[in-house]
Amino acid sequence: MKKIYFFTFILLNLLNSCSSDSSDDNQLVASFTLSATKVSIGDDIKITNTSTSKAGIASYSFNFGNNIISTEKEPKLYYPRHGEYNVTLTIKDVNGNVASTSVKVMVEEENSFLVENQNPGGSDTYPIEIGIHDNKIFYTEAIRSVLTSSPHYYRHLEYDEATKTFTLKVIAEKVVNSGNAKTTFLNNGNKIVTMVESLNYIASREVELNTDWSLIKQDSYNKVTYGSLQNNDQHYFYGSYNSNPSIEIRNSNGQFVSRKTYENVIKNAFIGSLIKTGNTYVAFGGKYESSPTDAFTNYKPILLFLNENLEVTSQKTFETGYLKDLGQSWSNLAGSFIARKLSNGNLALYSHSELRITTAQGEDINILTFSDSRSSIQGLIEVENGFIASSSYKLEKYDNSGKLIKSITYSGSGNAGFVKKGDLIYFAAAYGSSYQNYSVNKAVLGAIDSNLNFKKI
Repeated sequence: MKKIYFFTFILLNLLNSCSSDSSDDNQLVASFTLSATKVSIGDDIKITNTSTSKAGIASYSFNFGNNIISTEKEPKLYYPRHGEYNVTLTIKDVNGNVASTSVKVMVEEENSFLVENQNPGGSDTYPIEIGIHDNKIFYTEAIRSVLTSSPHYYRHLEYDEATKTFTLKVIAEKVVNSGNAKTTFLNNGNKIVTMVESLNYIASREVELNTDWSLIKQDSYNKVTYGSLQNNDQHYFYGSYNSNPSIEIRNSNGQFVSRKTYENVIKNAFIGSLIKTGNTYVAFGGKYESSPTDAFTNYKPILLFLNENLEVTSQKTFETGYLKDLGQSWSNLAGSFIARKLSNGNLALYSHSELRITTAQGEDINILTFSDSRSSIQGLIEVENGFIASSSYKLEKYDNSGKLIKSITYSGSGNAGFVKKGDLIYFAAAYGSSYQNYSVNKAVLGAIDSNLNFKKI
Protein backbone atom coordinates (compact mmCIF):
# COMPACT_ATOMS: atom_id res chain seq x y z
CA MET A 1 0.00 0.00 0.00
CA LYS A 2 2.89 2.38 0.78
CA LYS A 3 4.33 1.73 -2.67
CA ILE A 4 0.99 2.69 -4.28
CA TYR A 5 0.87 5.97 -2.33
CA PHE A 6 4.47 6.67 -3.23
CA PHE A 7 3.95 6.18 -6.99
CA THR A 8 0.73 8.22 -6.86
CA PHE A 9 2.64 11.09 -5.23
CA ILE A 10 5.38 10.93 -7.87
CA LEU A 11 2.82 10.86 -10.71
CA LEU A 12 0.91 13.88 -9.38
CA ASN A 13 4.13 15.86 -9.07
CA LEU A 14 5.10 15.00 -12.63
CA LEU A 15 1.69 16.07 -13.94
CA ASN A 16 1.82 19.34 -12.03
CA SER A 17 5.31 19.96 -13.32
CA CYS A 18 4.26 19.37 -16.96
CA SER A 19 1.18 21.58 -16.58
CA SER A 20 3.25 24.45 -15.17
CA ASP A 21 5.88 24.20 -17.92
CA SER A 22 3.16 24.21 -20.60
CA SER A 23 1.52 27.29 -19.07
CA ASP A 24 4.82 29.16 -19.03
CA ASP A 25 5.57 28.23 -22.65
CA ASN A 26 2.14 29.39 -23.80
CA GLN A 27 2.05 32.61 -21.77
CA LEU A 28 0.43 35.07 -24.24
CA VAL A 29 -0.28 38.74 -23.56
CA ALA A 30 -1.93 41.03 -26.13
CA SER A 31 -0.87 44.62 -25.53
CA PHE A 32 -0.41 47.83 -27.52
CA THR A 33 -0.35 51.60 -27.10
CA LEU A 34 -1.60 54.39 -29.35
CA SER A 35 0.15 57.68 -30.06
CA ALA A 36 -3.16 59.41 -29.19
CA THR A 37 -6.60 58.30 -28.03
CA LYS A 38 -8.36 61.65 -28.55
CA VAL A 39 -7.98 62.85 -32.13
CA SER A 40 -9.70 64.78 -34.91
CA ILE A 41 -10.98 63.40 -38.18
CA GLY A 42 -8.05 62.47 -40.43
CA ASP A 43 -5.38 62.55 -37.70
CA ASP A 44 -2.81 59.77 -38.08
CA ILE A 45 -2.50 57.38 -35.13
CA LYS A 46 0.63 55.28 -34.64
CA ILE A 47 0.39 51.86 -32.96
CA THR A 48 3.22 50.48 -30.80
CA ASN A 49 2.76 46.74 -30.31
CA THR A 50 3.96 45.49 -26.90
CA SER A 51 2.47 41.97 -27.04
CA THR A 52 4.51 39.08 -25.60
CA SER A 53 4.58 35.30 -25.88
CA LYS A 54 7.09 32.72 -24.70
CA ALA A 55 6.02 30.34 -27.44
CA GLY A 56 6.22 32.97 -30.21
CA ILE A 57 3.49 35.02 -31.87
CA ALA A 58 2.23 33.63 -35.18
CA SER A 59 -0.25 36.36 -36.23
CA TYR A 60 -1.64 39.79 -35.41
CA SER A 61 -5.07 41.15 -36.29
CA PHE A 62 -6.19 44.71 -35.56
CA ASN A 63 -9.85 45.67 -35.84
CA PHE A 64 -10.17 49.46 -35.86
CA GLY A 65 -13.86 49.41 -34.96
CA ASN A 66 -15.02 50.69 -38.35
CA ASN A 67 -14.98 47.44 -40.37
CA ILE A 68 -11.30 47.92 -41.26
CA ILE A 69 -8.87 45.10 -40.42
CA SER A 70 -5.06 45.06 -40.52
CA THR A 71 -2.72 42.10 -40.05
CA GLU A 72 0.39 44.27 -39.73
CA LYS A 73 2.25 44.23 -36.44
CA GLU A 74 2.24 48.03 -36.07
CA PRO A 75 -0.12 49.58 -38.61
CA LYS A 76 -0.99 53.26 -38.89
CA LEU A 77 -4.62 54.30 -38.87
CA TYR A 78 -6.89 57.31 -39.12
CA TYR A 79 -10.64 57.78 -38.86
CA PRO A 80 -12.58 59.46 -41.68
CA ARG A 81 -15.62 60.15 -39.48
CA HIS A 82 -16.20 61.37 -35.96
CA GLY A 83 -17.32 59.00 -33.23
CA GLU A 84 -16.11 56.60 -30.55
CA TYR A 85 -14.18 53.53 -31.68
CA ASN A 86 -12.63 50.46 -30.05
CA VAL A 87 -9.28 49.39 -31.49
CA THR A 88 -9.00 45.66 -30.79
CA LEU A 89 -5.85 43.55 -31.16
CA THR A 90 -6.14 39.76 -31.40
CA ILE A 91 -2.95 37.69 -31.43
CA LYS A 92 -2.33 33.98 -31.88
CA ASP A 93 0.79 32.08 -30.84
CA VAL A 94 2.45 29.11 -32.57
CA ASN A 95 0.43 26.69 -30.43
CA GLY A 96 -2.89 28.18 -31.51
CA ASN A 97 -3.60 30.05 -28.27
CA VAL A 98 -5.41 33.39 -28.66
CA ALA A 99 -5.41 36.61 -26.65
CA SER A 100 -6.95 40.02 -27.27
CA THR A 101 -7.21 43.51 -25.82
CA SER A 102 -8.88 46.81 -26.76
CA VAL A 103 -8.22 50.55 -26.50
CA LYS A 104 -10.93 53.20 -26.95
CA VAL A 105 -10.40 56.15 -29.33
CA MET A 106 -12.50 59.33 -29.39
CA VAL A 107 -12.63 61.09 -32.78
CA GLU A 108 -13.87 64.66 -32.67
CA GLU A 109 -15.55 66.59 -35.46
CA GLU A 110 -13.41 69.15 -37.26
CA ASN A 111 -15.83 72.04 -36.71
CA SER A 112 -13.60 73.45 -33.97
CA PHE A 113 -11.03 74.02 -36.71
CA LEU A 114 -13.41 76.02 -38.91
CA VAL A 115 -13.81 79.77 -38.62
CA GLU A 116 -17.21 81.21 -39.44
CA ASN A 117 -18.03 84.82 -40.16
CA GLN A 118 -21.35 85.99 -38.78
CA ASN A 119 -23.86 86.36 -41.60
CA PRO A 120 -27.15 88.24 -41.73
CA GLY A 121 -30.04 86.22 -40.32
CA GLY A 122 -31.91 84.24 -42.93
CA SER A 123 -29.07 84.26 -45.45
CA ASP A 124 -28.09 81.29 -47.57
CA THR A 125 -24.35 81.82 -48.05
CA TYR A 126 -22.06 80.09 -50.52
CA PRO A 127 -18.31 80.69 -51.00
CA ILE A 128 -17.45 80.82 -54.72
CA GLU A 129 -13.76 81.79 -54.67
CA ILE A 130 -10.72 81.62 -52.39
CA GLY A 131 -7.35 83.32 -52.83
CA ILE A 132 -4.36 85.07 -51.25
CA HIS A 133 -3.59 88.77 -51.58
CA ASP A 134 -1.04 90.78 -49.60
CA ASN A 135 -0.27 87.57 -47.70
CA LYS A 136 -3.85 87.33 -46.43
CA ILE A 137 -6.46 84.70 -47.14
CA PHE A 138 -9.69 85.94 -48.68
CA TYR A 139 -12.80 84.44 -50.17
CA THR A 140 -15.77 85.66 -52.18
CA GLU A 141 -19.27 84.60 -51.19
CA ALA A 142 -22.72 84.83 -52.70
CA ILE A 143 -25.52 85.60 -50.26
CA ARG A 144 -29.04 84.65 -51.23
CA SER A 145 -31.56 85.63 -48.59
CA VAL A 146 -34.41 83.27 -47.77
CA LEU A 147 -36.42 86.32 -46.67
CA THR A 148 -38.03 88.22 -49.53
CA SER A 149 -37.38 91.61 -47.94
CA SER A 150 -33.58 91.13 -47.76
CA PRO A 151 -31.15 91.85 -50.61
CA HIS A 152 -28.95 89.40 -52.51
CA TYR A 153 -25.32 90.34 -52.97
CA TYR A 154 -21.66 89.30 -53.27
CA ARG A 155 -19.11 89.96 -50.51
CA HIS A 156 -15.33 89.93 -50.22
CA LEU A 157 -14.08 88.57 -46.87
CA GLU A 158 -10.45 88.95 -45.80
CA TYR A 159 -9.24 86.93 -42.81
CA ASP A 160 -6.80 88.33 -40.26
CA GLU A 161 -4.93 85.39 -38.73
CA ALA A 162 -3.64 87.47 -35.78
CA THR A 163 -7.02 88.73 -34.58
CA LYS A 164 -9.07 85.88 -36.09
CA THR A 165 -11.53 88.37 -37.53
CA PHE A 166 -12.92 89.16 -40.96
CA THR A 167 -12.96 92.40 -42.92
CA LEU A 168 -16.05 92.58 -45.12
CA LYS A 169 -16.59 94.45 -48.38
CA VAL A 170 -19.74 94.39 -50.52
CA ILE A 171 -18.82 93.73 -54.14
CA ALA A 172 -22.17 93.86 -55.92
CA GLU A 173 -25.86 93.16 -55.49
CA LYS A 174 -28.22 90.85 -57.40
CA VAL A 175 -26.98 87.25 -57.20
CA VAL A 176 -28.29 85.03 -60.02
CA ASN A 177 -27.42 81.30 -59.73
CA SER A 178 -23.75 82.07 -59.33
CA GLY A 179 -21.15 79.43 -58.55
CA ASN A 180 -17.90 80.94 -59.75
CA ALA A 181 -15.97 84.17 -59.11
CA LYS A 182 -12.49 85.55 -59.73
CA THR A 183 -10.87 88.64 -58.20
CA THR A 184 -8.08 90.20 -60.26
CA PHE A 185 -5.86 92.65 -58.39
CA LEU A 186 -4.48 95.37 -60.68
CA ASN A 187 -1.26 97.38 -60.53
CA ASN A 188 -3.12 100.65 -59.86
CA GLY A 189 -4.75 99.20 -56.71
CA ASN A 190 -8.14 98.60 -58.33
CA LYS A 191 -9.86 95.24 -58.39
CA ILE A 192 -11.90 93.52 -61.10
CA VAL A 193 -14.29 90.86 -59.85
CA THR A 194 -16.05 88.62 -62.35
CA MET A 195 -18.94 86.30 -61.44
CA VAL A 196 -20.43 83.61 -63.69
CA GLU A 197 -24.24 83.69 -63.54
CA SER A 198 -27.09 81.83 -65.16
CA LEU A 199 -30.83 81.96 -65.54
CA ASN A 200 -32.03 80.43 -68.79
CA TYR A 201 -28.68 81.19 -70.44
CA ILE A 202 -25.07 81.55 -69.29
CA ALA A 203 -23.56 85.02 -68.77
CA SER A 204 -21.38 86.93 -66.32
CA ARG A 205 -21.20 90.07 -64.23
CA GLU A 206 -18.07 92.23 -63.94
CA VAL A 207 -17.39 94.81 -61.25
CA GLU A 208 -14.43 97.19 -60.99
CA LEU A 209 -13.66 98.64 -57.56
CA ASN A 210 -11.10 101.21 -56.45
CA THR A 211 -8.56 100.96 -53.63
CA ASP A 212 -11.30 101.70 -51.08
CA TRP A 213 -13.60 99.06 -52.60
CA SER A 214 -15.92 101.74 -53.90
CA LEU A 215 -17.72 100.91 -57.13
CA ILE A 216 -16.20 102.34 -60.31
CA LYS A 217 -18.32 100.47 -62.82
CA GLN A 218 -20.49 97.39 -63.13
CA ASP A 219 -21.51 95.52 -66.25
CA SER A 220 -23.45 92.42 -67.16
CA TYR A 221 -22.34 90.68 -70.31
CA ASN A 222 -23.53 88.05 -72.71
CA LYS A 223 -19.88 87.09 -72.79
CA VAL A 224 -18.74 84.82 -69.96
CA THR A 225 -15.59 85.27 -67.88
CA TYR A 226 -14.59 82.31 -65.70
CA GLY A 227 -11.31 83.73 -64.47
CA SER A 228 -8.02 85.44 -65.25
CA LEU A 229 -4.40 84.40 -65.47
CA GLN A 230 -1.58 86.88 -65.04
CA ASN A 231 1.29 86.73 -67.53
CA ASN A 232 3.99 89.31 -66.80
CA ASP A 233 2.29 92.73 -67.11
CA GLN A 234 -0.87 91.39 -68.76
CA HIS A 235 -4.00 89.58 -67.59
CA TYR A 236 -5.70 86.89 -69.69
CA PHE A 237 -9.46 86.86 -68.98
CA TYR A 238 -10.81 83.55 -70.26
CA GLY A 239 -14.31 82.27 -70.96
CA SER A 240 -16.44 82.75 -74.06
CA TYR A 241 -17.46 85.50 -76.46
CA ASN A 242 -20.52 85.17 -78.71
CA SER A 243 -20.81 81.58 -77.41
CA ASN A 244 -17.32 80.66 -78.60
CA PRO A 245 -14.20 80.11 -76.47
CA SER A 246 -12.11 83.25 -76.03
CA ILE A 247 -9.27 84.89 -74.12
CA GLU A 248 -9.39 88.65 -73.57
CA ILE A 249 -5.99 90.28 -73.10
CA ARG A 250 -5.83 93.29 -70.74
CA ASN A 251 -2.94 95.39 -69.47
CA SER A 252 -1.73 95.67 -65.88
CA ASN A 253 -4.46 98.23 -65.10
CA GLY A 254 -7.22 96.03 -66.51
CA GLN A 255 -7.70 97.93 -69.79
CA PHE A 256 -8.68 96.00 -72.90
CA VAL A 257 -5.85 95.24 -75.35
CA SER A 258 -7.11 92.52 -77.68
CA ARG A 259 -9.20 89.35 -77.83
CA LYS A 260 -8.44 85.84 -79.07
CA THR A 261 -11.42 83.77 -80.22
CA TYR A 262 -11.39 80.17 -81.36
CA GLU A 263 -14.60 79.69 -83.34
CA ASN A 264 -12.52 78.36 -86.24
CA VAL A 265 -11.47 75.47 -83.96
CA ILE A 266 -14.64 74.82 -81.95
CA LYS A 267 -18.03 76.54 -81.64
CA ASN A 268 -20.59 76.73 -78.82
CA ALA A 269 -17.88 76.23 -76.22
CA PHE A 270 -16.06 78.02 -73.42
CA ILE A 271 -12.84 77.99 -71.40
CA GLY A 272 -13.50 77.35 -67.71
CA SER A 273 -9.88 77.09 -66.56
CA LEU A 274 -6.56 78.22 -68.03
CA ILE A 275 -3.10 77.18 -66.79
CA LYS A 276 0.42 77.94 -67.95
CA THR A 277 2.76 75.01 -68.62
CA GLY A 278 6.19 76.43 -69.36
CA ASN A 279 5.80 78.73 -72.36
CA THR A 280 2.52 77.13 -73.42
CA TYR A 281 -1.03 76.96 -72.03
CA VAL A 282 -3.74 74.39 -71.42
CA ALA A 283 -7.41 75.44 -71.46
CA PHE A 284 -10.14 73.23 -69.97
CA GLY A 285 -13.83 73.77 -70.57
CA GLY A 286 -16.78 72.35 -72.44
CA LYS A 287 -18.84 72.41 -75.61
CA TYR A 288 -22.57 72.00 -76.08
CA GLU A 289 -25.40 72.33 -78.56
CA SER A 290 -27.89 75.17 -78.27
CA SER A 291 -31.47 74.44 -77.43
CA PRO A 292 -34.67 76.51 -77.88
CA THR A 293 -35.60 75.67 -74.28
CA ASP A 294 -33.92 76.83 -71.07
CA ALA A 295 -31.35 74.03 -71.33
CA PHE A 296 -28.52 72.86 -73.58
CA THR A 297 -27.77 69.43 -75.04
CA ASN A 298 -24.85 67.13 -75.89
CA TYR A 299 -22.32 68.55 -73.41
CA LYS A 300 -18.72 67.34 -73.79
CA PRO A 301 -15.55 68.36 -71.89
CA ILE A 302 -12.78 69.87 -74.02
CA LEU A 303 -9.06 70.69 -73.85
CA LEU A 304 -7.32 73.32 -75.93
CA PHE A 305 -3.53 73.39 -76.15
CA LEU A 306 -2.14 76.86 -76.88
CA ASN A 307 1.30 78.17 -77.77
CA GLU A 308 2.93 81.25 -76.21
CA ASN A 309 0.93 83.46 -78.61
CA LEU A 310 -2.34 81.89 -77.41
CA GLU A 311 -2.84 80.11 -80.72
CA VAL A 312 -4.40 76.62 -80.68
CA THR A 313 -1.87 73.91 -81.53
CA SER A 314 -4.19 70.96 -80.81
CA GLN A 315 -7.50 70.21 -79.15
CA LYS A 316 -9.18 67.28 -77.45
CA THR A 317 -12.91 66.62 -77.12
CA PHE A 318 -13.90 63.95 -74.59
CA GLU A 319 -16.84 62.00 -75.94
CA THR A 320 -18.01 60.96 -72.48
CA GLY A 321 -18.75 63.23 -69.58
CA TYR A 322 -20.79 63.05 -66.38
CA LEU A 323 -22.69 66.24 -67.11
CA LYS A 324 -23.95 64.71 -70.35
CA ASP A 325 -26.16 62.40 -68.29
CA LEU A 326 -27.52 65.09 -65.97
CA GLY A 327 -30.39 67.48 -66.49
CA GLN A 328 -28.53 70.06 -68.53
CA SER A 329 -29.73 73.31 -67.01
CA TRP A 330 -27.63 76.40 -67.71
CA SER A 331 -27.02 76.58 -63.95
CA ASN A 332 -24.73 73.56 -64.32
CA LEU A 333 -22.30 75.76 -66.25
CA ALA A 334 -22.05 78.37 -63.48
CA GLY A 335 -19.87 76.16 -61.27
CA SER A 336 -16.19 75.30 -60.96
CA PHE A 337 -13.88 74.19 -63.76
CA ILE A 338 -10.41 73.20 -62.59
CA ALA A 339 -7.29 72.20 -64.53
CA ARG A 340 -4.03 71.46 -62.70
CA LYS A 341 -0.67 70.14 -63.88
CA LEU A 342 0.58 67.44 -61.52
CA SER A 343 4.18 66.84 -60.47
CA ASN A 344 4.67 64.00 -62.98
CA GLY A 345 3.26 66.04 -65.88
CA ASN A 346 -0.24 64.53 -65.84
CA LEU A 347 -3.29 66.79 -65.95
CA ALA A 348 -6.10 66.73 -63.36
CA LEU A 349 -9.39 68.04 -64.81
CA TYR A 350 -12.34 68.49 -62.45
CA SER A 351 -15.90 69.70 -62.92
CA HIS A 352 -19.47 68.55 -62.22
CA SER A 353 -18.59 65.58 -59.99
CA GLU A 354 -16.21 64.19 -62.62
CA LEU A 355 -12.45 64.02 -62.01
CA ARG A 356 -10.41 63.10 -65.07
CA ILE A 357 -6.69 62.30 -65.04
CA THR A 358 -4.97 62.56 -68.41
CA THR A 359 -1.49 62.58 -69.86
CA ALA A 360 0.09 65.92 -70.71
CA GLN A 361 -1.38 65.42 -74.20
CA GLY A 362 -4.92 64.86 -72.90
CA GLU A 363 -5.15 61.06 -73.20
CA ASP A 364 -7.32 59.51 -70.49
CA ILE A 365 -5.59 57.66 -67.65
CA ASN A 366 -8.37 57.53 -65.05
CA ILE A 367 -11.91 58.88 -64.66
CA LEU A 368 -13.51 59.18 -61.22
CA THR A 369 -17.17 60.04 -60.78
CA PHE A 370 -18.62 61.18 -57.48
CA SER A 371 -22.19 60.00 -57.02
CA ASP A 372 -23.18 62.95 -54.82
CA SER A 373 -23.62 65.80 -57.31
CA ARG A 374 -25.41 68.25 -55.00
CA SER A 375 -22.78 70.88 -55.65
CA SER A 376 -20.91 71.77 -58.82
CA ILE A 377 -18.68 74.06 -56.71
CA GLN A 378 -15.64 72.07 -55.62
CA GLY A 379 -11.88 72.43 -55.31
CA LEU A 380 -8.63 70.68 -56.21
CA ILE A 381 -5.01 71.48 -55.36
CA GLU A 382 -1.80 69.72 -56.36
CA VAL A 383 0.52 68.46 -53.59
CA GLU A 384 3.75 66.48 -53.69
CA ASN A 385 3.24 63.34 -55.81
CA GLY A 386 -0.51 63.85 -56.04
CA PHE A 387 -3.43 66.15 -55.29
CA ILE A 388 -6.26 66.84 -52.87
CA ALA A 389 -9.85 67.19 -54.12
CA SER A 390 -13.14 67.98 -52.42
CA SER A 391 -16.58 66.57 -53.09
CA SER A 392 -19.81 66.84 -51.13
CA TYR A 393 -18.89 66.12 -47.47
CA LYS A 394 -15.50 64.61 -48.36
CA LEU A 395 -11.86 65.63 -48.70
CA GLU A 396 -9.68 63.10 -50.47
CA LYS A 397 -6.03 62.67 -51.39
CA TYR A 398 -4.93 60.94 -54.61
CA ASP A 399 -1.65 60.06 -56.26
CA ASN A 400 -0.71 61.37 -59.72
CA SER A 401 -2.62 58.56 -61.47
CA GLY A 402 -5.85 59.16 -59.55
CA LYS A 403 -5.45 56.32 -57.05
CA LEU A 404 -7.14 57.14 -53.74
CA ILE A 405 -4.68 57.44 -50.83
CA LYS A 406 -6.82 58.87 -48.03
CA SER A 407 -10.44 59.93 -47.58
CA ILE A 408 -12.09 61.84 -44.73
CA THR A 409 -15.53 63.34 -44.15
CA TYR A 410 -16.21 66.95 -43.29
CA SER A 411 -19.22 69.25 -43.12
CA GLY A 412 -18.83 70.97 -46.47
CA SER A 413 -21.31 70.35 -49.26
CA GLY A 414 -19.59 72.86 -51.54
CA ASN A 415 -15.97 73.98 -51.62
CA ALA A 416 -14.74 77.17 -53.29
CA GLY A 417 -11.25 75.73 -53.70
CA PHE A 418 -7.90 75.51 -51.94
CA VAL A 419 -4.91 77.84 -51.54
CA LYS A 420 -1.60 77.05 -49.86
CA LYS A 421 0.07 79.39 -47.40
CA GLY A 422 3.15 78.08 -45.60
CA ASP A 423 2.47 74.50 -44.54
CA LEU A 424 -1.30 74.95 -44.48
CA ILE A 425 -3.87 74.42 -47.20
CA TYR A 426 -6.85 76.74 -46.68
CA PHE A 427 -10.34 76.14 -48.02
CA ALA A 428 -13.68 77.96 -47.96
CA ALA A 429 -16.72 75.71 -47.76
CA ALA A 430 -20.46 75.81 -47.26
CA TYR A 431 -22.10 73.65 -44.63
CA GLY A 432 -25.73 73.10 -43.78
CA SER A 433 -27.50 75.02 -41.05
CA SER A 434 -30.99 76.34 -40.34
CA TYR A 435 -32.74 79.64 -39.71
CA GLN A 436 -36.25 79.56 -38.26
CA ASN A 437 -37.95 77.00 -40.51
CA TYR A 438 -35.51 77.45 -43.39
CA SER A 439 -32.58 75.26 -44.41
CA VAL A 440 -29.60 77.46 -45.22
CA ASN A 441 -25.87 77.17 -45.92
CA LYS A 442 -23.17 79.00 -44.01
CA ALA A 443 -19.68 79.78 -45.27
CA VAL A 444 -16.65 78.75 -43.19
CA LEU A 445 -12.88 78.95 -43.52
CA GLY A 446 -10.76 75.94 -42.59
CA ALA A 447 -7.28 74.51 -43.02
CA ILE A 448 -5.61 71.13 -43.47
CA ASP A 449 -2.08 69.93 -44.10
CA SER A 450 -1.03 67.90 -47.14
CA ASN A 451 -1.96 64.67 -45.32
CA LEU A 452 -5.57 65.73 -44.66
CA ASN A 453 -5.07 66.57 -41.00
CA PHE A 454 -7.20 69.50 -39.84
CA LYS A 455 -5.33 72.44 -38.37
CA LYS A 456 -6.51 75.22 -36.08
CA ILE A 457 -6.51 78.72 -37.55
